[in-house]
Amino acid sequence: MNDRQKHLFYKWLKIFLIFEFVCIGIILSMYYVLDSKGMFFLYPKFLLPLLFFPILYLVFFKRLHSKILFFGRITESLSAESEKVFSVYTAHFILLKTIAIAILISLAYPIYGTKEVNVISKDAEIMVCLDISNSMNVRDINGESRLEVSKRLLNSVINKCSGQKIGICLFAADPFIQVPPTTDYESLKHLLSEVQTTYLSNQGTNVNGALEKTLASFSKNKIPKILILVTDGENHNFEKSTIYNEIKSQGVVLFAMGVGTETGGPVPDVMSNSVKISEDGDMVISKVNSDFVQQIASESNGKFLMIKTPYPDPESLLTEINLRSKGYFRNLKVKIQSALYVYPIICALVLFVLYVVYPFRKLLKK
Repeated sequence: MNDRQKHLFYKWLKIFLIFEFVCIGIILSMYYVLDSKGMFFLYPKFLLPLLFFPILYLVFFKRLHSKILFFGRITESLSAESEKVFSVYTAHFILLKTIAIAILISLAYPIYGTKEVNVISKDAEIMVCLDISNSMNVRDINGESRLEVSKRLLNSVINKCSGQKIGICLFAADPFIQVPPTTDYESLKHLLSEVQTTYLSNQGTNVNGALEKTLASFSKNKIPKILILVTDGENHNFEKSTIYNEIKSQGVVLFAMGVGTETGGPVPDVMSNSVKISEDGDMVISKVNSDFVQQIASESNGKFLMIKTPYPDPESLLTEINLRSKGYFRNLKVKIQSALYVYPIICALVLFVLYVVYPFRKLLKK
């Protein structure tokens, strides 16, 4: 490499290093200031590829060296046009690697400081009384089981709630409280997703016992109380009980939801992985007993709803819940952390525009 070639190589090497040190200085200064004020990266693993950047720099220097030697061999002297090529190549690399750094920082999801927002919290207690008897495994709702459809609806309701305490009571022949009223919605959804009919070995559908257990789980606080009963009511006739008067006297609003279809379907036998057969040798068919569920709602001055679709719309139920919670709103000041990922993305977009425009401008400039 002659003196002219060495001069060019070290010239562009110096330009690159100056730019690199300036960038490092700016990034470290910003990080020092933000870190002192509580900034952290939610996904720091995305910053690990930065460790491989020195290898990219070595590749860049090697290719720059090769380009200078190549132009030196095919021309007697390195012209101004050749320098434009080196300028474009260097700028291309600088812009491209800076874009990559900006994207990696954005993917690492920097979180900084806090900001105050107004949220609405609703005071109410909601207890879900969910039937997990064997008949809830019947797949008569477009090929999906009654239990899975019920869980899907309840999950949608939980997602739309904002501050109400929610609990779950599971029942077959015997009821038990799986989750007492809580505002920990994520844990609630996780536990709900795990619910199976095999949770209870003593099968049957003791609705009245489940209502008594659920009613006793409410707190003594004077806030709206809502009870959501989800059952197929299979093979049951309505019987008078004092529990319905207790629901009315305590001011609890009952939503009785019948799940399943009138045509029904065969009851799966979980143990034998087949279907249940009666003593007469016939296949056991389970149909939703909507009259039974509707009678429960009527006796409790509640609301009756039917679930017949695989993806039930929760809006009607949510509307009723919100109406019952009306008058119990309160504004809360909640501090939440601010995400800064959008700023590196904007920076990357600006640099990408320069990446596209600069080479053409430089090469076409006379």
